[in-house]
Amino acid sequence: MTAPLSSQRVPETDTQALPRPVSAPAPPTSRRRPGGATLLSLALSAIILAALYRSIDARLIFRELRSVDKGLLLVSVAMIVPITVLRAIRFYLVAPRGTVAGVAEALRLTLVATAANVFMPAKSGDLIKSYFVAKERTPVGVSVAVVVYERLCDLAGLITWCALGWVVARPVVAGVPSALWPVLGLFGLGCGLLVSSSRIARFGAAVVERLHMGRLQRVQSLVDGWPGLFRSLGRRRAGVILLSMLLWLIHVIQIWMFTVALSIRIPFTVSASLSAVALMIGQLPFSFAGLGARDVALVVLMRAYVRPESAAALGLLISTRNLLPPLAALPIMRPYVAKLAAEVRMR
Repeated sequence: MTAPLSSQRVPETDTQALPRPVSAPAPPTSRRRPGGATLLSLALSAIILAALYRSIDARLIFRELRSVDKGLLLVSVAMIVPITVLRAIRFYLVAPRGTVAGVAEALRLTLVATAANVFMPAKSGDLIKSYFVAKERTPVGVSVAVVVYERLCDLAGLITWCALGWVVARPVVAGVPSALWPVLGLFGLGCGLLVSSSRIARFGAAVVERLHMGRLQRVQSLVDGWPGLFRSLGRRRAGVILLSMLLWLIHVIQIWMFTVALSIRIPFTVSASLSAVALMIGQLPFSFAGLGARDVALVVLMRAYVRPESAAALGLLISTRNLLPPLAALPIMRPYVAKLAAEVRMR
């Protein structure tokens, strides 16, 4: 997969950023059976979807889907390709130098992690990327911090477009407090500061270390790795943050194009703001790949602009975003799963 570390020249700055080489962390496993969590999330998604479809006419949803503009739908679905490639490029930039062989390897790991996310709660399948980064003698804390850093960049990017859409369009949603968007904006600002400021990174690590006082080894490992990741990133931080903004701009454009394909007349700024909130709700770790929670959120948030059946049809189209990358990962998963299984047997 990757050449031995001794044959690669690691820049001095990255060497300093990784002061304590340790063995790779255990493969992502859980004391509880992962199958049980998957079945529970599937059941919850089914219950939510059943309740949703009982409140609206399912025949009208399928009528909406039959009348979709197939050309625009194809273009919209195809946008998952640049989105996935940009995610892989960002992962390659965030990972310490020498730990990922290239963008192609980063793309393979991204696809494998995406497939694992379908079955693992709270997108914990992304920890597979941490595992293979740590296999290259990267400290455990730094390898886990890579995934946490990407998550924070995602939140900062998504909330940025959500807040900008709210500032321009000021969407009104009955039953939802108007303070929601300013609060989300502040949260996004906090995420932006966490991924951009090395001073805040050091301060936050010191605060967390003082609060838990060494009681949790995993927390301590992340606390140790967070400043190390910042030293490793160096000037690449600005590029990673800008790339995350572009990545999530393409996300919200894709969802807006789904609305155009469905002949839903909704301004781009309103779609960006409301769909961003629905995407965040869909990331909550209780439904299967966001199904159900995201669909209900779309119906509730967009009811002042589109019919419930149209919003539900939009939710079904959005779900294709989470299915195509895992399907693309199926042909390449075997060697990675084999390595994980071998590590589990050895331990």
